[in-house]
Amino acid sequence: MSFLRWLMHVFLGFVALLCVALGIYISVENPQIISPVIAGYSPFSGSVGVWLIAMLLLGILLGVLASLLPLFTQRRRVRGLSRQLKKMERELQAAHRKVSGD
Repeated sequence: MSFLRWLMHVFLGFVALLCVALGIYISVENPQIISPVIAGYSPFSGSVGVWLIAMLLLGILLGVLASLLPLFTQRRRVRGLSRQLKKMERELQAAHRKVSGD
């Protein structure tokens, strides 16, 4: 198992380096300075490459957050069902005690 964990770390490190290299390439190939207007506000001037990478990272972040919402909903549902199960088990044990005469 240790070897597989090491291999996964190496793979993820390679993917991270590949992403950094892609970001550098995009920045170098798009040096034009722009000042985008977002909702009537111009945040700051920067190169096209920087804006592309920033918007890509923002999209990734929003995608991860959007995919976490169902997970949180399911966890909340599991907690509620666990509480309901414990309550039903207590009621069942009380009914068994009552029937057995204890």
